[in-house]
Amino acid sequence: MRKPFLITALLMSVLAAAPTPIFAAAPATPLNVYMNGEQQENVLVLQGRTLVPLTAFNDPTQLVYSYDAKSKTVNITNKVNQVSIQLSSGEQEAIVNGKKVKIDAQVTIKGGRTFVPLRFLSENLGGSVSYDKVGNKVIVRTPSEQERFKTLMSGGLTDARKIAISLPIIQGKDALQPQGEGFSVKYTFPKGETLRYYQEYKGLVNYIEINADGLAEVKWQGDNPQMEVKIREKGTKPAKLGEAVYFINNVMSDYTYYGTIDESGKSTELGQIDLSKESNKGKLIVPIDEEKRTDARKPSQS
Repeated sequence: MRKPFLITALLMSVLAAAPTPIFAAAPATPLNVYMNGEQQENVLVLQGRTLVPLTAFNDPTQLVYSYDAKSKTVNITNKVNQVSIQLSSGEQEAIVNGKKVKIDAQVTIKGGRTFVPLRFLSENLGGSVSYDKVGNKVIVRTPSEQERFKTLMSGGLTDARKIAISLPIIQGKDALQPQGEGFSVKYTFPKGETLRYYQEYKGLVNYIEINADGLAEVKWQGDNPQMEVKIREKGTKPAKLGEAVYFINNVMSDYTYYGTIDESGKSTELGQIDLSKESNKGKLIVPIDEEKRTDARKPSQS
């Protein structure tokens, strides 16, 4: 599934030999750039524009990358909407479906990586980019991730929850680390909800909220009181969830257990899923009878 890694290695090895264009040194960007929910550390600011590594724009489902050694050109094709883009190092124009198009900052190679203007790339390949002035954040999604984002925010409960638990989790500084042992991960959602949940692993409980940009942020951490360790806590503990549902993925037994939790905290197991069966592969989240989504919201516009 990670076929682009091979392409990444090819691009880095071939492009590293190309001369680096001269440009005025830009100050460290105060922006926080998130690509598909994950914060990017390697970001450039040139000519007042934000550039990200081309390899960060990874979407194996829809995008195909290739490199022409003779012309030193990167070729990118969106297989779904049939958009083809050619980018050459040091150039401030691209070729989109055979036509020359000006771009707002030149393609730049630095440290063996090809950096491209993120807005141009995302807009032309069918993804999305938005700017959060309050949080000083740039939110970028590839084409496939944009579709997943729509499902996360307003799709069916089961599909949305599957996406929710797969998102990169953003933790603050000095985040607590698990002190216990174990091979199970437990997810607890308020009844009918997707955009906030508890995750417990090795006795450490994280309370996670997914914001309007689709970023999964840890708001509170605490040790399970049943652990025989000094109990720690970080952040503001949320109010009780009320009625809830849970899913426990036990890696050792290769089973998923699921059920409900009433307002008093009593758990009732509803079923088990044998993940060793081919038909059950990846079934960590399943529908709960008579549960309907209550927190669907219209996805934010880019």
